[in-house]
Amino acid sequence: MNKYKGIFKKNLSMMVLIILVISISIFVINLFSSKKSVIQTVGGSFLLKNHEGVYFNSKNIKKKKLIYFGYTYCPDICPMDVLKISQVYDFNKDLRNELLPIFITVDPQRDDQITVKNFIENFNDAFIGLTGSTKEIDEVIKSFKIYVNYNKKNEKDNTYLVDHSSLIFIIDENDNFLALLRPNEVSIENINKHLKKII
Repeated sequence: MNKYKGIFKKNLSMMVLIILVISISIFVINLFSSKKSVIQTVGGSFLLKNHEGVYFNSKNIKKKKLIYFGYTYCPDICPMDVLKISQVYDFNKDLRNELLPIFITVDPQRDDQITVKNFIENFNDAFIGLTGSTKEIDEVIKSFKIYVNYNKKNEKDNTYLVDHSSLIFIIDENDNFLALLRPNEVSIENINKHLKKII
């Protein structure tokens, strides 16, 4: 009897171990599938007006694109981030042939074409500044999963700050997601490192 008890306990332990391994495997597979699914839903093509007043259709630009979301009235972070990106192009003259830098405003109510033009002309001339109607910008913000909150005191407030995701996206020639850079990665060295991986 004790012999069978020992065999039973051994088999039970083996079964528990097998179930545990299978459960972990299923969890890992689902986790990676979920992440892949999320990545596949980020980005996409867009149609907005550039800083020269001409409509810009991303589908017609057959090169990789680096996209930064911000707003021209930002007192510090946005211009500093754009400057850092701009310096990458200053030090890499041929980069514009492979990767188009794009600034997309998250504040279309104040950032009209002229305002974006005045802002973007402070940086490397490879940069394209984009704006559009509130609806057009909202659609792009949604497709790139950008968080935006307008801190208006009232409807007439025109000096409000905007909380938004401070992220840089790199998409391919067909506007599919390739890479994501965070603010602490915005340096000449780090951006170049990411670009070399995909170009």
